[in-house]
Amino acid sequence: MRRARREAVGAVSRPRLGRVLTPGENGRRSTSCGVGTVLAVVLAASAVWPLGSVTATLGKAEVTVGEPFPYTVVLTLPAGAVAELPAEKAKFGKLEVRDYQPTEAPQADGSRVITLSYTLVAFDVGSHEIGDFRVPVTDAAGNKEIYLAPPASITVKSVLPEKGDVQPKGFYGPVMLKPLWTEWLVAGLIALALAAVVVLAVWLIKRRRRRAPADTADEALGPDDVALQALERLGQSELVAQGQMLAFYLRLDEILRAWLEARFKLPAMNRTTMGLMYLLRVRRETDGWRREFLDLLKAGDAVKFAGVVPDDATAYADLARAQEVVRAALPPPAAPGEESGT
Repeated sequence: MRRARREAVGAVSRPRLGRVLTPGENGRRSTSCGVGTVLAVVLAASAVWPLGSVTATLGKAEVTVGEPFPYTVVLTLPAGAVAELPAEKAKFGKLEVRDYQPTEAPQADGSRVITLSYTLVAFDVGSHEIGDFRVPVTDAAGNKEIYLAPPASITVKSVLPEKGDVQPKGFYGPVMLKPLWTEWLVAGLIALALAAVVVLAVWLIKRRRRRAPADTADEALGPDDVALQALERLGQSELVAQGQMLAFYLRLDEILRAWLEARFKLPAMNRTTMGLMYLLRVRRETDGWRREFLDLLKAGDAVKFAGVVPDDATAYADLARAQEVVRAALPPPAAPGEESGT
């Protein structure tokens, strides 16, 4: 490590870049002497500071507008010295900082090598110089120094071509290309899809017409009879035996809601279970079976939304409970006197 000798002189010359500036040099820089001469004004001639070093390099000498390029500063600090790193707040004139990565490597003699890696970018065409990168350093004795990096220049060129290099391209008319076989394949697939849609629509219409007489027969029955018959058909189905619990409880929920809507004129098909609970609480005629009805809806919600898979016995028990709910809501039979009109 080099040591700077201090001499009491009446003027301060311009410091040589790449070396360490003493406090006197940092405050009073002069251009009256030749390049490369370094003199320091000191207050005490006996004080000798250990000096480190600083270097700076540019990864590229020429870039285009907006192209990132690296700028690396390497500081060698003596043992016990502390540097005030500018980090990403360093000023580079018209150059912008896009990234900053510091690294530190301790040495065997107690000194440290700090590498400051910047990624810069420029948007102004021309030559740019980084000539005033300073790092304040305080040594182990509390003395302050300024590390000044040597200047570095980079040329920024435009991405546009040079004058005279631009030649207009010729104008050409549209070119007719023969269709590829893949285009015919895509057209055929679209035609098949449309035909499938038409066939499916015809099948659905015919199926609905075949089911119309049964629907008409159900309309002649009351809501209670329709619900009981639908529950009986659900019990005779093979959904539970086949393990299709989701389909079973979807149908059970649909039958109960349709019965409630037709029987009591409530919007049961488009209400949640919680919404139906509030609607039924104000209807006194539902007190005898309201809880069982809501429990069945909650059981269906657990299968539909929570993925619960009940066993066969539970499914058939819920079906029997649904039938009991419908029967519990049947109007009481008329007294004999009321039927005869006496």
